[in-house]
Amino acid sequence: MDDDLYDDSDDDEISEDFVDFLKEAIGEALRTEDSAAFLEWMRQEAPERVPELFEELPDEPARRSVATELGRALWNAVPLPGNSYRPRPIPRPERNDPCSCGSGLKYKKCCARWEGAVPAFDAEGVWRFLIEGLPLEKVEELGEAGRVPRILIGDLATSFLDEGDAERALALVWPMFHSAERLDERDDAALNALLEAHDLLELDEEKQVLVDRLTRQLKPALRAVLWESLVRSHAVEGEMEEAWQALDKARQDDPESVALGPLEVSLLLAEGRTPEAGERARFFRERFRRNPERISEEGLEFLDKVAHDPEAAQVEFSFGKEVAVRLQGLRDLLARLDPSGPPGAVYGIEDMAGDPGAGRLVTPESLLGAEAGWDRAFFEAFPGSDEDDEDEEAEVLDFGPDDSEDVDFDDIELLDDEEEELDAWEEDRAQQWLQYLLDHPEALDSLEILEDLSHVLHELVTDRFDFLDRPILRPLLDRGLTILRQSLAARPEVTRLPEDSEPNGSALELISHAAAQASRLQEPERVIELLSWLRGLEPRVVEEEPQDEP
Repeated sequence: MDDDLYDDSDDDEISEDFVDFLKEAIGEALRTEDSAAFLEWMRQEAPERVPELFEELPDEPARRSVATELGRALWNAVPLPGNSYRPRPIPRPERNDPCSCGSGLKYKKCCARWEGAVPAFDAEGVWRFLIEGLPLEKVEELGEAGRVPRILIGDLATSFLDEGDAERALALVWPMFHSAERLDERDDAALNALLEAHDLLELDEEKQVLVDRLTRQLKPALRAVLWESLVRSHAVEGEMEEAWQALDKARQDDPESVALGPLEVSLLLAEGRTPEAGERARFFRERFRRNPERISEEGLEFLDKVAHDPEAAQVEFSFGKEVAVRLQGLRDLLARLDPSGPPGAVYGIEDMAGDPGAGRLVTPESLLGAEAGWDRAFFEAFPGSDEDDEDEEAEVLDFGPDDSEDVDFDDIELLDDEEEELDAWEEDRAQQWLQYLLDHPEALDSLEILEDLSHVLHELVTDRFDFLDRPILRPLLDRGLTILRQSLAARPEVTRLPEDSEPNGSALELISHAAAQASRLQEPERVIELLSWLRGLEPRVVEEEPQDEP
């Protein structure tokens, strides 16, 4: 429901039908531009079209009076084309004047009794409906002529952007900036809408020309808003150096801008500088605590969140609230599981013909359904991805001999570090597969699922989320290693797991991921232990470092 059309905070029950009728009534006012004809139309149409407003009235005169008052209130808010897009209000009759509804009674004995029965109409909502119905060239003409109240233009354009109508938003605000030197900080919403419309319409070259001109013409306070907008757009494009430069220019133009604090914290989060973001959020939060009226409620909430729990804020900032909630759910689930405890299903091992000592892990039948569900939840989020990569050769890990001093921790590579065709952490996709794990915790007994998770979580912790390495990736890897150890303990005669037979490859890759993690966490003894185990199970996976030639 378009509740911007009227201003009636005391009534939350106004129906969609009522709003639709009001829009039609505005169209009738614009069509006739005749107050008497419009009021008569309202008296005929309103009781029939919006009966909920009239059904409790005592009689026909009362319904006529309310329809008249409703029509007068709406007419007085409509900007009429024939009056240079200004309203032509109907004055309220004096108490002893004849009532304008035509009853023959004095106003005080007739419609005056129903003045409070109709809502007040919001000028912005009426203008919005008017502009929605005009062709784009007419919208721009209105802007050129200065007919739309300046105080409304920014908010109107923002509402059009919210509804996906960037062209209408641009047509509305563009004329304002022909003489940009006349504008000031009151026009910040219009400036932001202007820049966002250019972005949405992919007018990159035009935007650059516009920015170059506005940096010369705008007054410092409004130019700071321009720089602040550029901070956001550069950050979205990953242009962090340019984003910081724009922030510095914004600070020079308006050192007291309340947007500077949240913007700085946002950039720190975007670069993965989580502890620093928390520290700066606490600094700015304390500054605004003394003057809370200077910053928006949204800005305060953002600073509070980062100051209180920078790590949770980092995840939410990067992936959205729904992903953050589900990732926390996975973290809580892993905390409840005993990574060294027995899995719900144990893998068997079958001998490999003609290869003594070699075995192939056998997935328990009880896990087949969970794996099929996982494939749908995870891989279907990646159109065009190849779910069957059994024929792909694993990359060779290049480690030194079994001496921790000779292991270059920075050179440890994962068995298969091929980039996904699509981003596993894109918000909708991540919600899908994280929710599957929360709904089906038995999936965490599958080596293949654990290997998929180790890939996407390795990507996460080596990007900017190292604080998730221990609480999420470590228990997942430990669970996979425990499953593998328990399976091998039941068949001690099996000493090798050739990596080209699935799910052997998944098991070996979990060991590889665990070794890489131990390297990151500076755990040399664990690195040596895991690499030794990996060499024993599949000698082809790890090669000795070549010796320097004499």
